Amino acid sequence: MVAGKPVTLDAVTEDLAEIVTRIIWSTVSTTDRLGRPRTRVMHPVWEITAESVVGFVGTRRTPVKVAHIARSPWVTCAYWSPDHDAAFVDCHVTWVGSEAWDRLAAGYDPTTLWPDGPSSPDFAAWQLRPYRIQIIRGADVAKGLPTSLWTADTTTDVVN
Repeated sequence: MVAGKPVTLDAVTEDLAEIVTRIIWSTVSTTDRLGRPRTRVMHPVWEITAESVVGFVGTRRTPVKVAHIARSPWVTCAYWSPDHDAAFVDCHVTWVGSEAWDRLAAGYDPTTLWPDGPSSPDFAAWQLRPYRIQIIRGADVAKGLPTSLWTADTTTDVVN
């Protein structure tokens, strides 16, 4: 695969929106206290414009997730399809609560998991703010074309 070609945020948002809408489920990685990866399949809901990308994912405050995010509030959301289109979204994570409910509901019915709505005792959510987005199109890779790679000015910067 050819190395990623640096691009502006607005150059990746259309492809990102298409890929996350088509694939839906993301493999999300956190790291434990020893730096070892831990993955789970999640359904982030993204708000994507040419100027901004922010995601929300409903979850539960399990001891593993709480410890991982407390130690390192960074995740990677990986999307892959059988035609080898992929998106990798590296993000800063913040725990949020009921304020994420309507945003999640824009992407799916969260009451299937939390019947009492945002007041369900085990409902929590993450806000995801990307600092790196890589788009891979399988057909382009087969032609030797580079992937598209957006990064914030520094890895501590995130999208507005």
